[in-house]
Amino acid sequence: MKNFSSLFVALVAFVATNAQTPFQRVYTTLNTKCQNSTCHSATAVDGSQSLLFDGSEAAVYNALVNVTSGNASSVAKHEKLVKPGHPYMSFLLRKMAGSGFDTDLALDASEGTLMNDINGNQLSNKEIEFVRQWIMFSAKKTYTNNEPKPDYQLVSDYYDNPTYSFLPKPAKPAAGTGIQFRMGPVFLPSTGAIEQEWLLQQEVNFPVLPEVDRIEGFMNQQSHHFLLFQFMDSGAAAYRDFGMEKVAIVGGATSFDGDKYLTSAWQDDAEFLLPTGTALFWDKKTYLDMNYHIKNYNATSPLPCDFYFNIYYQPRNPNTIEMKANLVNNVGLFLPQGVQNRTYDDPDNNGSKEWRYMWALTSHAHKYGTDFDLYVRDTTGDMSNKVYEGFWDYTNNVDKGFYDWEHPSTRYWDNFLPIKFGKHGSVNAGIVAKTQWDIQEPFVTFGFTTDDEMQLFYYFYTSQLPGAVSSINNPEQAGIYFNVVPNPSNGNGKILYQLDQDAAVSASIIDIAGNEVTHLNTENQVAGLQQISLEGNNLAAGIYFAKLNINGTVYTKKFVVTE
Repeated sequence: MKNFSSLFVALVAFVATNAQTPFQRVYTTLNTKCQNSTCHSATAVDGSQSLLFDGSEAAVYNALVNVTSGNASSVAKHEKLVKPGHPYMSFLLRKMAGSGFDTDLALDASEGTLMNDINGNQLSNKEIEFVRQWIMFSAKKTYTNNEPKPDYQLVSDYYDNPTYSFLPKPAKPAAGTGIQFRMGPVFLPSTGAIEQEWLLQQEVNFPVLPEVDRIEGFMNQQSHHFLLFQFMDSGAAAYRDFGMEKVAIVGGATSFDGDKYLTSAWQDDAEFLLPTGTALFWDKKTYLDMNYHIKNYNATSPLPCDFYFNIYYQPRNPNTIEMKANLVNNVGLFLPQGVQNRTYDDPDNNGSKEWRYMWALTSHAHKYGTDFDLYVRDTTGDMSNKVYEGFWDYTNNVDKGFYDWEHPSTRYWDNFLPIKFGKHGSVNAGIVAKTQWDIQEPFVTFGFTTDDEMQLFYYFYTSQLPGAVSSINNPEQAGIYFNVVPNPSNGNGKILYQLDQDAAVSASIIDIAGNEVTHLNTENQVAGLQQISLEGNNLAAGIYFAKLNINGTVYTKKFVVTE
């Protein structure tokens, strides 16, 4: 009976421990192992000391969560003892973990020593990790049944058999030039929900009003994408918890919720380097929303996934032009079995008239996607200008002959591509997507796993031309934008140019031998973006130069006509 009793007691203890809520588990760790710690303000049961973890659950929770540390270094970092959703801005976690557990949680010299347990030992990796996950999952005292919460069993399974290593940490920006942030680790199970997509908010505090001209992104190879959004302000960020939110069409959050806009995106490790004279305009205190889509392919153990990004900034220059972004999705997508084609407009095509100067453009579909092309519809309704071919590789240098939905191309225009948007009479001008899928199921709808589908594209643009690139052929001349689109073409393209003032303009086409093939026009034109059609000039296949004479200054632009 004695052995049976011992077994029964152990079993009851095991069940009780595993039935704990996430905070009860954290509280138990602090209460049983850290009662001699001096970095917390809960009141001891006997009242003899004021810095112990053996107060009630409520006392300990209220003394930790969203409470400012008494350490000056921690305060300077905008930390709290526990900052919900921000494990790397939570002083308690850094005191528990230190650099031995994770260099991102290192203590500064002025922040004291590690918070060891009552025997002088550091807490186990499993215990520290669960605290990190609890903080990342909103650091709540209680969770409702449908709220995302940390999974102790998943953490335990990983640390009991850590088959997969953490993503190697990238180098941080030099002091004073940038800041490194991290979303993760997010643990994916080896069975069941092996594909997940998460949102997590991030507070960023800059020492100056910044302009951001470069962001480096680093991700696990099994990542599908990472999107970085900026909330309009703190009020916009407050519409949901600071903590992990699972992306789902029904009963969850999505990347399209809230008053925010896309600032950058990754589908591989990449440097997001903005053109000279442009930058992202962020506030001194900026609230970001991070969207991470990952999948544990053929895993035999849980997989820890991280995304690191280095943000480079400098004080805001009044002459810098803001880089903007637009994410366009077709959430009403319904695709029955078989080969399906859909055409979808950017809703901004039906908006107010404006010029946008395109810098980058890319597409996104899931596993059934077989082609994804993007066109410009001009103000006359013509849509012959294909500006994005889905068959190109992700560097936009090689025609692969198929659409690589996992690594779609991103096309860049170093000299910017001007596109007129908005409603022009009965014409909606702007970007239009034409996408093809080969559906292997009875039907597929828009969704957030690769078994669902998407028709989504996003682009980066400015509302005016940066001075550094405004003159294409003569850097000493300001105010001239000059291009031939598309290039190559079938001879029915357009010459586009921008005048900074009213001017006398004459245009012609020159062949490779220097002969004038055709004279296009001579007239006085007003300031603004102008275009001349090449249609009807019957240009044979070959190399040509568009020639512009603007108030006596000559500009040329090479273009190619194909068969």
